Amino acid sequence: MSIITKRIVVTRTKPLSRRRKFVFGLVVSILSTLVGLGLCEVAFRILEYRENKQDIYQGEGGKWIADNRWGWKPTLGSFRTATSEFDVTGNINSLFMNDSPYNKDEDESCTRLLILGDSHTYAVGVSMEQTWGKVLETKLNAAYSPSKFRTYNSGVVGYSMHQYLLRLIDQGPELRPHYVILGLSYATDLYDLLPPDRGGWIYGGNRARDYFDFDSNGELVERHWDPIAANGVGIKPTTTAATVREILEYSATFRYLRRSKLALFFGSHVKINGQSLWPNMDIVVEKNVSPGHEYQWRLFQALLSKTKAECDRQGAKLIVVGIPYLPQVYDEIWNSTFGQDQKYSRTAGADRVAADCKKLGIVYVDSLDAFQSKSKQVGHWLHYHKDAHPTPEGQEVIAEAVMQAGVIQARTPKN
Repeated sequence: MSIITKRIVVTRTKPLSRRRKFVFGLVVSILSTLVGLGLCEVAFRILEYRENKQDIYQGEGGKWIADNRWGWKPTLGSFRTATSEFDVTGNINSLFMNDSPYNKDEDESCTRLLILGDSHTYAVGVSMEQTWGKVLETKLNAAYSPSKFRTYNSGVVGYSMHQYLLRLIDQGPELRPHYVILGLSYATDLYDLLPPDRGGWIYGGNRARDYFDFDSNGELVERHWDPIAANGVGIKPTTTAATVREILEYSATFRYLRRSKLALFFGSHVKINGQSLWPNMDIVVEKNVSPGHEYQWRLFQALLSKTKAECDRQGAKLIVVGIPYLPQVYDEIWNSTFGQDQKYSRTAGADRVAADCKKLGIVYVDSLDAFQSKSKQVGHWLHYHKDAHPTPEGQEVIAEAVMQAGVIQARTPKN
């Protein structure tokens, strides 16, 4: 009997090298991250869809239409708008203002105040009678009775210093205001100023409009922007940080979390070519004006001076009201964003504007202290957490700050 022995050969897999292990782990990590981000994006798109289903817009008023001079303006008529955070009503009168109907004869005997501003003044998130301009009117009428005050709210969503001045030039002669109150929004008004050849505006950049810029002699002159004639040149942000932020806007995850502490932390700390992903706040809180912002400050100062000269020409007193934004108001936002860097200050931009106003003989009223004090007193934000515009309480704070400044008195019309 023969025994046949079979030899079994066991082949062992060669161990992976360190380099291959690293590459494999890196690939797995990247794929896992991408899958996770994809799932997050899907989840936030579902959440966004559900929230957007709550949005309501009713009525003919308040829809944006083109205006060859101002860029855009709201359609006439009443409207109601609702989101997951607010449900408000408004009325666009014959002056294209979110305001009560205009009657020149009735207003003749009133002390008249023309209010200039953007969405914080228009104002998104509150009903017409809750805007700080209308609240101010109520307070003035109560304080100076039987004298009558009439405010005209010419604030429009997305407007900037250029459009404030244009509306003053166009509508001031009709309204003949005794006071012009410019609601300076630190959220955008120092940032959204650049003319087309320097990158263009942030809001409504592709709409034809008039604007102001320096001529070859450094004098401020009025010009017209026509995107069709310019073939689209200069209507997109030119800085890398602004471009990245524009790309992020396509993400539901970014849109949903944009004002979370984590998102604001990264937005203020991640630098691209020396600029954060929150560039509109950089210019407001930097202690020393960076080279990239020098032109904006120069243009702002020229527009402010031109606005003062136009007020003087119309016989009106100019008042600038500083309206702060989230990191300026709330300690938790400031401490998690710009507060740890010594080159920033919550009051840097406001201090600079106040100094400019003083040089030009303009009354400056800052509402930052009032916002901070009131928020700490009531124990909650005076801005909507998602929308970020002032709530009715926040609008009240702005109006009260103007009242407390004591710079408005009852006037007797000249005519």
